[in-house]
Amino acid sequence: MPAHVLNDLREFHRFLGEKINVGRAVVSPEEAVDEWRRLHPNEQSSEDDVTAIEEALADVANGDQGIPFEEFDRDFRKRHNIPSKS
Repeated sequence: MPAHVLNDLREFHRFLGEKINVGRAVVSPEEAVDEWRRLHPNEQSSEDDVTAIEEALADVANGDQGIPFEEFDRDFRKRHNIPSKS
């Protein structure tokens, strides 16, 4: 296992230990992971996000207006079997 992965796991273990020791471990495991990721963002993910945002802004600058939210919402809900709001 790469050294940086082991280091990340050790730091995460320490993070969880600190939450438990101060009585703040009232979150689910998923919430603890979400908090860890929020506090320790992945540099590559951030770069990917910036790239995606820059590409979207370039599309808008070139006249791409995207799709109306209502259309996106309807298609997203259908794809993920989520009932409609109404």
